[in-house]
Amino acid sequence: MINDLQQHPGSAGIRSLIDRWQQDQEFRENIAYWQITPAREALNAPIPTSLDPHILEALNTLGITQLYSHQAEAVERVNNGENLVIATGTASGKTLCYNLPAVQRALSNPNARILYLFPTKALAQDQLTSLNQLIKALPSKKPLPANIFDGDTPQHMRSAMRKESVFLLTNPDMLHQGILPHHAIWQPFFQGLSLVVIDEMHTYRGIFGSHFANLLRRLKRVAAFYGAFPKFILTSATIANPVELAEILIDDQVSLIDQSGAPQGEKHFLLYNPPLVDPKLGLRKSSVQTSVNLGLSLLEANRQSLLFARTRRTVEMLLTYLLEQLPPYQRPKVRGYRSGYLKADRREIEQGFKNGSIRLVVATSALELGIDIGELESVILVGYPGSIATTLQRAGRAGRKQQDSLALLVATNDAMDQYLANHPEYLSNSPEKALVDPNNLLVLYQHLRCATFELPFSPDEGFGLVDSQKLQEIFQAMSAAGEVLNRNNTHFWVANAYPSAEISLRSSTPNVVSLMVDGPDKPTLIGQMDAHSAEWLVHPQAVYLHEAESYLVEELDLAQGVCKLKPAQPDYYTLPTIKTTIESFQERSTQPVGSSNISSGPLSLSIRVEGFRKIRWQTNETLERLPLDLPARGLETEGAWFSIGENLVNHLKELALWNSDSNDYGPGWPALRQKILVRDQYKCAACHQSFAPAELHVHHIQPFKTFADPLQANAASNLVTLCHRCHAVVETRVRVISGMAGASHALRNIAPLLIMCDDADIAMLTEPKSILNNGQPAILVYDTIPGGVGLSHQLFEDHLFWLARAAEMISDCPCEDGCPACVGPFGEEGYGSKRESLALLKGMLHE
Repeated sequence: MINDLQQHPGSAGIRSLIDRWQQDQEFRENIAYWQITPAREALNAPIPTSLDPHILEALNTLGITQLYSHQAEAVERVNNGENLVIATGTASGKTLCYNLPAVQRALSNPNARILYLFPTKALAQDQLTSLNQLIKALPSKKPLPANIFDGDTPQHMRSAMRKESVFLLTNPDMLHQGILPHHAIWQPFFQGLSLVVIDEMHTYRGIFGSHFANLLRRLKRVAAFYGAFPKFILTSATIANPVELAEILIDDQVSLIDQSGAPQGEKHFLLYNPPLVDPKLGLRKSSVQTSVNLGLSLLEANRQSLLFARTRRTVEMLLTYLLEQLPPYQRPKVRGYRSGYLKADRREIEQGFKNGSIRLVVATSALELGIDIGELESVILVGYPGSIATTLQRAGRAGRKQQDSLALLVATNDAMDQYLANHPEYLSNSPEKALVDPNNLLVLYQHLRCATFELPFSPDEGFGLVDSQKLQEIFQAMSAAGEVLNRNNTHFWVANAYPSAEISLRSSTPNVVSLMVDGPDKPTLIGQMDAHSAEWLVHPQAVYLHEAESYLVEELDLAQGVCKLKPAQPDYYTLPTIKTTIESFQERSTQPVGSSNISSGPLSLSIRVEGFRKIRWQTNETLERLPLDLPARGLETEGAWFSIGENLVNHLKELALWNSDSNDYGPGWPALRQKILVRDQYKCAACHQSFAPAELHVHHIQPFKTFADPLQANAASNLVTLCHRCHAVVETRVRVISGMAGASHALRNIAPLLIMCDDADIAMLTEPKSILNNGQPAILVYDTIPGGVGLSHQLFEDHLFWLARAAEMISDCPCEDGCPACVGPFGEEGYGSKRESLALLKGMLHE
């Protein structure tokens, strides 16, 4: 808690490694961006005299004789009765910004109670230490109990905590399920509730943020019932709209502090683009292998490091490759960390990382917040995490004690990563907006059920800023379902259900699947995930990775919430194949885009995991495509779609720049197909096995769409017989990507420049014959969150910028005909659609 800029002893170590890399020509040739932020001295301010004398003495005991300027400003503004949002950078001392006003209130009013909300349990544990450090330094002997109340709190301790806690630290999930529904036994706490602290506000976006805003509506409603009207302090990483987000979350006005007075050590931020291995196809060395090598270099230099991966699967791949290259005695120093790990494992990893026994952790966003590893000097980001704000947050995990630090972003072959490698100036732009929609009908309905369970709704009562007519419609639906009873225009909960138990704040589905592995005595639980993720990650026959161990899925029972696994060592991993069908849509808004249109509105979709691919490790070769028989899932959401004009399509056809139509092999194709099968004696030309005619395919050696004349394409010399499996492998290697698919790929990957969302929050669909455009071509983007949260609508609003940046991404790519960095992945013999995709995007822009 010392507010002084100190030269950290580890700085020399990371500095020597940086110096070595600066002198390495091969390393420097692959650096697309190297930003050095110089060390900065503190901007101090006197400690406000409005603070209680006991606090002044405690700060002096802790060696704090001055505050940073933003800390002093925060104290004064909260003392003036303002709601406050503090949006300064990482490691800027935001903790004192809320701990000082919180302790001030506790000392000035013996009945005051303060609620802290943290998005993760690990973060609450860390912050309790800081709070208790300040409390214990107070000269006053008055007890000020501070307690964590979450799912890990033992039952026998909970009653005492409810009675004694002046400071209560918890998370949204516990407030949702364990506190608000039982508010009667928390009466003294709610009666004295004076201040609510919301840390890491920027994490409350998308579906989680929409749930959280409604949770705060319920909190304020219960507090008001007991006569309390608390003020709010919110903290955030750097985002573009901190005031807007804060005011949506708390339904009230806030004041902003965004100028930090904290010191910092020298910071190095590097964007490393792995070397090209095939310039023609634009293919680069694997970002995973590159990151493994960099991680091993940091281990060798004894620099404690954190590797961030974008997905759980990548975490396990990185962990597997790292452990394979380390001697047995060093392997315990390297661990993985992600959601799905059990609580005991996560706590063990956290403690090992803090005490230094673990030197390298490979993690997803699960460790983006949480424990403060003060000694951490270096962070590697394996792939762009999807937003500038998240990039800054992860990079800021290093150098939190003002030591010199390194953050290295390793670009993948993905389009967005390569765009940033060509346009690194975007990393210096203002971060994106965090979007939430607390009035999303599905989310609102769920929380109104919870709120009615907690307290009856009186006739003149509102719920945040929700329209009164919408409220009455929801209550009518709840009444029709037999959940509420209306007496004298007051709505009472009468159902036997416990509604908060049915709602997950962090996903659109409340269902959870337990991952079980058969053991010698009984099955062992190794992790959990939500039901929607289970359809993708642990479908039957999938390979599931956990702590660098491979498991084969034997059975997935979504109804019972159980997935049965068995240990296995396959030479492949699996990826699902998703089929999306548009059932219905409503066009609410339309704007012209050149000779085409863009529209937005609600959609009804049917989504089904219809199969999966087996992909060989290391080479990423598709070994086999297999079908699955899983039920379709309906999705009511919001979307935006480009309806591609007929004139544009005809113009592109005249220029031979349109290959998005389905193949028409001509009326003589059935007879020609039979002739080729007979010629090849019903044998596959690749595996040389015989098959029934229905199991064989006739394949065009040079793709059909690359010919101007169908007769030349259908020449017998260009046709060969293949079985289903071999055909799938060849099609992966030799593939014509349509201009629509290439344009859609670029649009999908450039979207994070406009919206701050997780990768799975939006999806794209291209259809050559779409009901969205009266049977003509259309490109659709939609929110994957039921009801939508405004992501696709934001893209609709900024569609010209979106199209222009997608076209720029493709034109700037150094490949010849298209590659994963611009129009999408294909094999080494693939035919790209770079010209077609670029022509389509520019045509839509009327260029």
